[in-house]
Amino acid sequence: MKWLDRFREKRTRSNDPYLAEFLGLRDNAAGQFVSEDTATGIPAVHACVQLIAESVASLPLAPYRRQRDGSKLVDTSHPIYDVLHHQANEVQTAFEFREQFVASCLLTGNAYAVKVVDGRGNIVELRPVPPGQMAVEKLPNGRLRYKVSSESGTRVHVQDEILHLRYRSKDGYLGLSPITIARETIGLAQAQQTHESAFFRNGARFIGAFKMPTGSSFKDQDALNRFRDSIRDAHASPGNHWKFLVLENGLDFTALNMSHADAQFVESRKLTLEDVARIYRVPPPAIGILDKATYSNITEQSRHLVIHCLRPWLVRIEQAMNAALLSEDGRRTHAIEHNAEGLLRGDTKARYEAYRIGREWGWLSANDVRSLENMSSIEGGNTYSKPMNSEPLGRSAA
Repeated sequence: MKWLDRFREKRTRSNDPYLAEFLGLRDNAAGQFVSEDTATGIPAVHACVQLIAESVASLPLAPYRRQRDGSKLVDTSHPIYDVLHHQANEVQTAFEFREQFVASCLLTGNAYAVKVVDGRGNIVELRPVPPGQMAVEKLPNGRLRYKVSSESGTRVHVQDEILHLRYRSKDGYLGLSPITIARETIGLAQAQQTHESAFFRNGARFIGAFKMPTGSSFKDQDALNRFRDSIRDAHASPGNHWKFLVLENGLDFTALNMSHADAQFVESRKLTLEDVARIYRVPPPAIGILDKATYSNITEQSRHLVIHCLRPWLVRIEQAMNAALLSEDGRRTHAIEHNAEGLLRGDTKARYEAYRIGREWGWLSANDVRSLENMSSIEGGNTYSKPMNSEPLGRSAA
Protein backbone atom coordinates (compact mmCIF):
# COMPACT_ATOMS: atom_id res chain seq x y z
CA MET A 1 0.00 0.00 0.00
CA LYS A 2 1.29 3.41 -0.92
CA TRP A 3 2.28 5.86 1.82
CA LEU A 4 -0.40 8.31 0.73
CA ASP A 5 -3.07 5.63 1.12
CA ARG A 6 -1.83 4.93 4.64
CA PHE A 7 -2.16 8.61 5.47
CA ARG A 8 -5.70 8.64 4.08
CA GLU A 9 -6.66 5.62 6.16
CA LYS A 10 -5.23 7.30 9.28
CA ARG A 11 -2.76 4.44 9.87
CA THR A 12 0.09 6.78 10.64
CA ARG A 13 0.52 9.62 13.08
CA SER A 14 2.83 12.52 12.44
CA ASN A 15 4.91 14.14 15.16
CA ASP A 16 4.91 17.34 13.13
CA PRO A 17 1.69 19.25 13.95
CA TYR A 18 1.91 21.37 10.80
CA LEU A 19 2.28 18.28 8.59
CA ALA A 20 -0.58 16.55 10.41
CA GLU A 21 -2.82 19.57 10.02
CA PHE A 22 -1.92 19.88 6.30
CA LEU A 23 -2.76 16.22 5.69
CA GLY A 24 -6.00 16.47 7.66
CA LEU A 25 -5.04 13.86 10.24
CA ARG A 26 -7.17 13.56 13.38
CA ASP A 27 -5.54 11.66 16.23
CA ASN A 28 -8.51 11.16 18.56
CA ALA A 29 -12.04 9.79 18.51
CA ALA A 30 -13.55 13.29 18.57
CA GLY A 31 -11.99 13.97 15.16
CA GLN A 32 -9.91 16.92 16.35
CA PHE A 33 -6.28 17.83 15.71
CA VAL A 34 -4.71 18.23 19.17
CA SER A 35 -1.48 20.13 19.87
CA GLU A 36 -0.23 22.46 22.57
CA ASP A 37 -1.35 25.42 20.45
CA THR A 38 -4.91 24.18 19.93
CA ALA A 39 -5.14 22.90 23.52
CA THR A 40 -4.46 26.33 25.03
CA GLY A 41 -7.65 27.50 23.34
CA ILE A 42 -9.55 25.42 25.91
CA PRO A 43 -10.17 27.70 28.92
CA ALA A 44 -9.58 24.92 31.44
CA VAL A 45 -6.21 24.00 29.90
CA HIS A 46 -5.08 27.62 29.82
CA ALA A 47 -6.26 28.18 33.41
CA CYS A 48 -4.46 25.08 34.74
CA VAL A 49 -1.21 25.86 32.95
CA GLN A 50 -1.28 29.52 33.95
CA LEU A 51 -2.16 28.71 37.58
CA ILE A 52 0.77 26.31 38.01
CA ALA A 53 3.26 28.39 36.01
CA GLU A 54 2.43 31.67 37.76
CA SER A 55 2.33 30.08 41.23
CA VAL A 56 5.74 28.47 40.78
CA ALA A 57 7.28 31.56 39.17
CA SER A 58 6.02 33.80 41.97
CA LEU A 59 7.79 31.82 44.71
CA PRO A 60 11.21 33.04 45.89
CA LEU A 61 13.97 30.90 44.32
CA ALA A 62 17.58 31.24 45.39
CA PRO A 63 20.81 29.33 46.10
CA TYR A 64 21.15 28.40 49.78
CA ARG A 65 24.51 27.88 51.46
CA ARG A 66 24.70 24.92 53.85
CA GLN A 67 25.92 25.88 57.33
CA ARG A 68 27.93 23.70 59.70
CA ASP A 69 24.98 23.40 62.08
CA GLY A 70 22.81 21.94 59.29
CA SER A 71 20.88 25.12 58.57
CA LYS A 72 20.73 26.93 55.21
CA LEU A 73 21.00 30.62 54.43
CA VAL A 74 20.30 32.45 51.17
CA ASP A 75 23.59 33.21 49.43
CA THR A 76 22.98 36.53 47.67
CA SER A 77 26.64 36.64 46.57
CA HIS A 78 26.35 33.50 44.45
CA PRO A 79 26.53 34.26 40.70
CA ILE A 80 23.29 32.38 39.96
CA TYR A 81 21.30 34.40 42.52
CA ASP A 82 20.62 37.38 40.24
CA VAL A 83 19.67 35.09 37.34
CA LEU A 84 17.08 33.22 39.43
CA HIS A 85 15.87 36.13 41.52
CA HIS A 86 16.06 39.27 39.36
CA GLN A 87 16.94 39.08 35.65
CA ALA A 88 17.15 35.77 33.78
CA ASN A 89 18.43 37.25 30.52
CA GLU A 90 18.62 40.53 28.62
CA VAL A 91 14.90 40.44 27.81
CA GLN A 92 13.12 38.48 30.54
CA THR A 93 12.84 38.99 34.25
CA ALA A 94 13.27 35.98 36.49
CA PHE A 95 9.49 35.67 36.85
CA GLU A 96 8.86 35.84 33.10
CA PHE A 97 11.52 33.25 32.33
CA ARG A 98 10.33 30.79 34.96
CA GLU A 99 6.69 31.26 33.93
CA GLN A 100 7.54 30.44 30.30
CA PHE A 101 9.87 27.62 31.34
CA VAL A 102 7.26 25.84 33.48
CA ALA A 103 4.42 26.46 31.00
CA SER A 104 6.51 24.89 28.22
CA CYS A 105 6.96 21.73 30.26
CA LEU A 106 3.27 21.64 31.19
CA LEU A 107 2.25 21.78 27.52
CA THR A 108 4.97 19.87 25.66
CA GLY A 109 6.55 17.76 28.40
CA ASN A 110 9.94 19.46 27.96
CA ALA A 111 11.48 22.87 28.65
CA TYR A 112 14.92 24.00 27.51
CA ALA A 113 17.23 26.91 28.30
CA VAL A 114 20.75 27.62 27.08
CA LYS A 115 23.23 28.57 29.80
CA VAL A 116 25.28 31.67 28.99
CA VAL A 117 28.54 31.86 30.96
CA ASP A 118 31.15 34.55 31.43
CA GLY A 119 34.92 34.26 31.30
CA ARG A 120 35.03 32.77 34.80
CA GLY A 121 32.52 30.06 33.96
CA ASN A 122 29.72 31.67 35.97
CA ILE A 123 26.21 31.47 34.56
CA VAL A 124 25.04 35.00 33.76
CA GLU A 125 21.96 34.27 31.64
CA LEU A 126 19.37 31.58 30.94
CA ARG A 127 17.90 31.87 27.44
CA PRO A 128 14.78 29.78 26.75
CA VAL A 129 14.52 27.68 23.60
CA PRO A 130 11.09 26.73 22.19
CA PRO A 131 10.73 22.91 22.16
CA GLY A 132 9.84 23.04 18.48
CA GLN A 133 13.33 24.33 17.71
CA MET A 134 15.13 21.69 19.78
CA ALA A 135 16.26 18.24 18.67
CA VAL A 136 17.68 15.88 21.33
CA GLU A 137 20.06 13.06 20.44
CA LYS A 138 21.29 10.29 22.70
CA LEU A 139 25.02 9.64 22.29
CA PRO A 140 26.68 6.20 22.62
CA ASN A 141 28.07 7.20 26.04
CA GLY A 142 24.55 7.86 27.35
CA ARG A 143 24.82 11.63 27.41
CA LEU A 144 22.68 13.97 25.36
CA ARG A 145 23.40 16.33 22.50
CA TYR A 146 21.07 19.22 21.74
CA LYS A 147 20.59 20.86 18.33
CA VAL A 148 18.88 24.25 18.22
CA SER A 149 17.44 25.24 14.84
CA SER A 150 16.68 28.87 14.09
CA GLU A 151 16.58 31.29 11.15
CA SER A 152 20.33 31.81 11.49
CA GLY A 153 21.08 28.08 11.26
CA THR A 154 21.65 25.11 13.58
CA ARG A 155 23.75 25.24 16.69
CA VAL A 156 24.88 22.18 18.64
CA HIS A 157 25.15 22.12 22.44
CA VAL A 158 26.46 19.47 24.78
CA GLN A 159 24.47 18.36 27.79
CA ASP A 160 26.36 20.61 30.21
CA GLU A 161 25.27 23.71 28.28
CA ILE A 162 21.51 23.11 28.57
CA LEU A 163 18.99 23.33 31.41
CA HIS A 164 16.42 20.64 30.59
CA LEU A 165 13.19 20.17 32.56
CA ARG A 166 11.22 17.00 31.81
CA TYR A 167 7.73 15.78 32.56
CA ARG A 168 7.25 12.06 33.19
CA SER A 169 9.40 10.13 30.73
CA LYS A 170 9.43 6.69 29.15
CA ASP A 171 13.11 6.61 28.26
CA GLY A 172 14.54 9.03 30.82
CA TYR A 173 15.68 11.46 28.13
CA LEU A 174 12.54 13.13 26.77
CA GLY A 175 9.42 14.03 28.71
CA LEU A 176 5.94 13.05 27.62
CA SER A 177 3.50 15.82 26.75
CA PRO A 178 0.45 15.93 29.06
CA ILE A 179 -1.51 17.17 26.04
CA THR A 180 -0.51 14.09 24.03
CA ILE A 181 -1.20 11.71 26.91
CA ALA A 182 -4.71 13.11 27.37
CA ARG A 183 -5.42 13.90 23.71
CA GLU A 184 -8.81 12.14 23.82
CA THR A 185 -10.03 14.38 26.63
CA ILE A 186 -8.53 17.50 25.06
CA GLY A 187 -9.98 16.55 21.67
CA LEU A 188 -13.42 16.09 23.22
CA ALA A 189 -13.17 19.52 24.86
CA GLN A 190 -12.18 21.06 21.53
CA ALA A 191 -15.08 19.36 19.75
CA GLN A 192 -17.55 20.54 22.38
CA GLN A 193 -16.24 24.09 22.15
CA THR A 194 -16.47 24.03 18.35
CA HIS A 195 -20.02 22.67 18.52
CA GLU A 196 -21.07 25.29 21.05
CA SER A 197 -19.63 28.09 18.93
CA ALA A 198 -21.56 26.86 15.90
CA PHE A 199 -24.68 26.43 18.04
CA PHE A 200 -24.72 30.06 19.17
CA ARG A 201 -23.63 31.32 15.77
CA ASN A 202 -26.82 29.76 14.39
CA GLY A 203 -29.05 31.48 16.93
CA ALA A 204 -28.51 29.19 19.94
CA ARG A 205 -31.64 27.10 19.19
CA PHE A 206 -34.05 26.11 16.48
CA ILE A 207 -36.73 28.80 16.31
CA GLY A 208 -39.35 26.67 14.63
CA ALA A 209 -40.44 24.63 11.61
CA PHE A 210 -42.59 25.30 8.54
CA LYS A 211 -45.23 22.72 7.70
CA MET A 212 -47.15 22.34 4.45
CA PRO A 213 -50.55 20.70 4.04
CA THR A 214 -50.51 17.08 3.00
CA GLY A 215 -50.08 16.80 -0.73
CA SER A 216 -48.88 20.38 -1.17
CA SER A 217 -45.47 21.42 -2.47
CA PHE A 218 -43.70 24.37 -3.96
CA LYS A 219 -44.60 24.87 -7.58
CA ASP A 220 -41.01 25.02 -8.75
CA GLN A 221 -37.44 25.56 -7.57
CA ASP A 222 -37.75 29.31 -8.03
CA ALA A 223 -40.62 29.44 -5.54
CA LEU A 224 -38.56 27.48 -3.00
CA ASN A 225 -35.57 29.76 -3.52
CA ARG A 226 -37.69 32.91 -3.05
CA PHE A 227 -39.07 31.54 0.20
CA ARG A 228 -35.59 30.58 1.44
CA ASP A 229 -34.20 34.01 0.55
CA SER A 230 -37.02 35.79 2.36
CA ILE A 231 -36.31 33.80 5.54
CA ARG A 232 -32.59 34.51 5.30
CA ASP A 233 -33.11 38.24 4.67
CA ALA A 234 -35.50 38.60 7.58
CA HIS A 235 -33.10 36.81 9.93
CA ALA A 236 -29.92 38.61 8.81
CA SER A 237 -31.22 42.14 8.32
CA PRO A 238 -29.99 44.70 10.91
CA GLY A 239 -32.16 46.47 13.44
CA ASN A 240 -34.26 45.44 16.41
CA HIS A 241 -37.68 46.23 14.94
CA TRP A 242 -40.33 43.58 14.36
CA LYS A 243 -40.20 41.61 11.12
CA PHE A 244 -43.12 39.77 9.51
CA LEU A 245 -43.29 36.95 7.00
CA VAL A 246 -46.10 36.27 4.55
CA LEU A 247 -46.53 32.51 4.28
CA GLU A 248 -47.76 31.16 0.95
CA ASN A 249 -48.89 27.79 -0.35
CA GLY A 250 -50.65 26.91 2.92
CA LEU A 251 -47.44 26.99 5.00
CA ASP A 252 -47.84 26.88 8.78
CA PHE A 253 -45.17 27.87 11.31
CA THR A 254 -44.67 25.83 14.52
CA ALA A 255 -42.30 27.05 17.23
CA LEU A 256 -39.80 24.58 18.68
CA ASN A 257 -38.82 24.85 22.34
CA MET A 258 -35.82 22.51 22.40
CA SER A 259 -33.01 24.23 24.35
CA HIS A 260 -29.33 23.54 24.64
CA ALA A 261 -29.69 22.15 28.17
CA ASP A 262 -32.30 19.60 26.97
CA ALA A 263 -29.49 17.65 25.33
CA GLN A 264 -27.47 17.74 28.58
CA PHE A 265 -24.71 19.47 26.67
CA VAL A 266 -23.85 21.94 29.42
CA GLU A 267 -23.47 19.17 32.01
CA SER A 268 -21.37 17.10 29.62
CA ARG A 269 -19.01 19.99 28.98
CA LYS A 270 -18.61 20.64 32.72
CA LEU A 271 -17.52 17.03 33.20
CA THR A 272 -15.00 17.38 30.39
CA LEU A 273 -13.53 20.54 31.91
CA GLU A 274 -13.25 18.75 35.27
CA ASP A 275 -11.37 15.95 33.48
CA VAL A 276 -8.95 18.57 32.13
CA ALA A 277 -8.40 19.80 35.71
CA ARG A 278 -7.67 16.20 36.77
CA ILE A 279 -4.95 15.93 34.12
CA TYR A 280 -2.97 18.65 35.91
CA ARG A 281 -4.25 17.67 39.39
CA VAL A 282 -5.71 21.13 39.87
CA PRO A 283 -8.81 21.36 42.12
CA PRO A 284 -11.79 22.57 40.03
CA PRO A 285 -12.50 25.62 42.25
CA ALA A 286 -8.95 26.86 41.57
CA ILE A 287 -9.84 27.39 37.89
CA GLY A 288 -13.33 28.78 38.47
CA ILE A 289 -15.46 25.58 38.48
CA LEU A 290 -17.50 26.36 41.60
CA ASP A 291 -20.55 24.11 41.18
CA LYS A 292 -19.68 21.87 44.14
CA ALA A 293 -17.58 24.36 46.07
CA THR A 294 -18.27 25.27 49.69
CA TYR A 295 -16.32 27.34 52.19
CA SER A 296 -14.97 24.24 53.93
CA ASN A 297 -14.00 22.15 50.91
CA ILE A 298 -12.33 25.10 49.14
CA THR A 299 -9.93 25.37 52.09
CA GLU A 300 -9.19 21.65 51.87
CA GLN A 301 -8.75 21.79 48.10
CA SER A 302 -6.32 24.69 48.49
CA ARG A 303 -4.17 22.35 50.59
CA HIS A 304 -4.56 19.73 47.88
CA LEU A 305 -3.31 22.23 45.30
CA VAL A 306 -0.15 22.95 47.27
CA ILE A 307 0.63 19.37 48.35
CA HIS A 308 -0.36 17.27 45.35
CA CYS A 309 -0.01 19.73 42.46
CA LEU A 310 2.54 22.48 43.16
CA ARG A 311 4.96 20.62 45.46
CA PRO A 312 5.93 17.91 42.92
CA TRP A 313 6.66 20.63 40.36
CA LEU A 314 8.79 22.53 42.86
CA VAL A 315 10.85 19.43 43.58
CA ARG A 316 11.15 18.61 39.86
CA ILE A 317 12.42 22.12 39.08
CA GLU A 318 14.81 22.28 42.05
CA GLN A 319 16.48 18.97 41.21
CA ALA A 320 16.80 19.87 37.52
CA MET A 321 18.39 23.21 38.41
CA ASN A 322 20.72 21.75 41.01
CA ALA A 323 21.96 19.21 38.47
CA ALA A 324 22.39 21.72 35.63
CA LEU A 325 23.27 25.03 37.30
CA LEU A 326 25.60 23.87 40.09
CA SER A 327 28.89 22.03 39.68
CA GLU A 328 29.63 18.83 41.57
CA ASP A 329 31.62 20.82 44.12
CA GLY A 330 28.94 23.49 44.22
CA ARG A 331 26.27 20.94 45.18
CA ARG A 332 28.25 20.06 48.28
CA THR A 333 28.00 23.59 49.64
CA HIS A 334 24.85 24.98 48.00
CA ALA A 335 21.35 23.97 47.02
CA ILE A 336 18.82 25.81 44.84
CA GLU A 337 15.44 25.79 46.56
CA HIS A 338 12.08 27.53 46.53
CA ASN A 339 10.73 29.28 49.59
CA ALA A 340 7.25 27.78 49.81
CA GLU A 341 6.28 30.33 52.45
CA GLY A 342 5.65 32.63 49.51
CA LEU A 343 2.39 30.74 48.97
CA LEU A 344 1.10 32.32 52.17
CA ARG A 345 2.01 35.85 51.14
CA GLY A 346 -1.58 36.60 50.11
CA ASP A 347 -3.11 35.09 53.29
CA THR A 348 -2.25 37.47 56.13
CA LYS A 349 -4.14 35.57 58.81
CA ALA A 350 -2.53 32.20 57.99
CA ARG A 351 0.92 33.80 57.79
CA TYR A 352 0.63 35.52 61.13
CA GLU A 353 -0.74 32.33 62.71
CA ALA A 354 2.34 30.46 61.50
CA TYR A 355 4.59 33.17 62.96
CA ARG A 356 2.78 32.93 66.30
CA ILE A 357 3.32 29.18 66.49
CA GLY A 358 7.00 29.60 65.58
CA ARG A 359 7.47 32.24 68.26
CA GLU A 360 5.68 30.25 70.96
CA TRP A 361 7.60 27.05 70.29
CA GLY A 362 10.96 28.75 70.09
CA TRP A 363 12.20 28.34 66.52
CA LEU A 364 11.48 31.94 65.47
CA SER A 365 12.57 35.17 67.08
CA ALA A 366 11.00 38.59 66.63
CA ASN A 367 13.75 39.57 64.21
CA ASP A 368 13.28 36.32 62.24
CA VAL A 369 9.65 37.25 61.71
CA ARG A 370 10.48 40.85 60.86
CA SER A 371 13.06 39.68 58.32
CA LEU A 372 10.46 37.46 56.62
CA GLU A 373 8.19 40.51 56.40
CA ASN A 374 10.99 42.69 54.97
CA MET A 375 11.13 44.78 58.15
CA SER A 376 14.23 46.03 59.94
CA SER A 377 15.46 44.28 63.08
CA ILE A 378 14.83 45.65 66.55
CA GLU A 379 16.96 45.72 69.66
CA GLY A 380 16.46 42.58 71.73
CA GLY A 381 14.63 40.87 68.89
CA ASN A 382 17.01 37.93 68.61
CA THR A 383 15.73 36.26 71.78
CA TYR A 384 14.13 32.83 71.43
CA SER A 385 11.53 31.66 73.92
CA LYS A 386 9.84 28.36 74.68
CA PRO A 387 6.63 27.34 76.47
CA MET A 388 6.86 27.26 80.25
CA ASN A 389 5.42 23.72 80.36
CA SER A 390 8.07 22.40 77.92
CA GLU A 391 10.92 20.41 79.50
CA PRO A 392 13.08 17.37 78.63
CA LEU A 393 11.28 14.01 78.80
CA GLY A 394 11.72 12.20 82.15
CA ARG A 395 12.56 15.28 84.21
CA SER A 396 10.32 15.47 87.27
CA ALA A 397 8.65 18.70 88.24
CA ALA A 398 10.22 20.53 91.16
